[in-house]
Amino acid sequence: MNNSSYYALQQFGAAFMGPAFNGYARAVHSFVDKNDQIIPVCLAREGWSINRLLTRTANVLDGSLQKPVYLKVSRTILFKSLLGDEIIYDVALKNEFKGSIMDLLIKRFGLTFDDVFQRFAPETFSAAVSLPDDKAHVEDILRNTATSLRDLVAPTRKALLNYLKSQGLTDKRKTALMLDLGYSGTIQKLITYLLNQDTEGLYFIANKSGINEVDSNTANMKGVFFNDVKWGEGCLMLERSLFFESIMTAPHGQVIDIREMADGSFEFFYGRETTSQDRFQDLKAVIDGGIWAAREGLKNDVTYTAKEVSELYSVYAKTPGAIPASVSHLFSVEDDFSGLGIVNAKQMFSI
Repeated sequence: MNNSSYYALQQFGAAFMGPAFNGYARAVHSFVDKNDQIIPVCLAREGWSINRLLTRTANVLDGSLQKPVYLKVSRTILFKSLLGDEIIYDVALKNEFKGSIMDLLIKRFGLTFDDVFQRFAPETFSAAVSLPDDKAHVEDILRNTATSLRDLVAPTRKALLNYLKSQGLTDKRKTALMLDLGYSGTIQKLITYLLNQDTEGLYFIANKSGINEVDSNTANMKGVFFNDVKWGEGCLMLERSLFFESIMTAPHGQVIDIREMADGSFEFFYGRETTSQDRFQDLKAVIDGGIWAAREGLKNDVTYTAKEVSELYSVYAKTPGAIPASVSHLFSVEDDFSGLGIVNAKQMFSI
């Protein structure tokens, strides 16, 4: 990548991501300054960018923000680790999916072909299902094999729990502040369940803000830009959040499994690569452009209201030609979770 290409990518990132990064960094610092027992925890793929943002703006905003933890987790690895537990049925089967039982168990729960083949009859794993319509049917299938599945995923669950411990999240004197793009706090709720302790969450957008009960604990959630908005209600930052998701991704993509090594380190396993992982140097330039703009804004006390951030985002999310052709390749993201494969935000929304 030559200097002019890198500069162009940075300039796009500054305009596209800068205002949202500015507002989010301010909100995190403000939250942490009110509670010195908070551990900032950046979650999943989008958390990689958030961790980079907070690390690079820490010296601009004076405060008590400790070094953030970047947690390599995903819905898939959490769903897999909790197979056989009652909590998983409502959480894992509520989102849309079309495909076979085999597809569902591989793409949403991270199982392998052999895992499925050895535990389910062919007429079961080959049957087509549509979620959430067939939720009760899929629940029955999973409940009937709960013991076998729990044994299967025991190494994943053990490694995941030890990984959380290694990141300091089991310290009862501290409260984890989960940081992510959004929206319903699924990852936060499942980590709350695994840790058996209360957590806080600060998102770009929260579908349901406030206190959510998780077994005997609570997961408190808040959105920086929008709270209590639902899909289909016209909130463009939510409806077309795929543009943010495409950019705010990690170089390694989707984490689908974990193993603890003999020396106490952890090995992670990842899903398929998309163009974003293959061309991550371009993606990193866009992210860094957004972080640079946020730093400059924070240094000069530039602020944005939630309405201003939303309006600026809308320009790119709905205006044909606003996103340069030179960055179009970065807007592809893997959505095996819903059975859709690789999706491109520009193509999906016809801009």
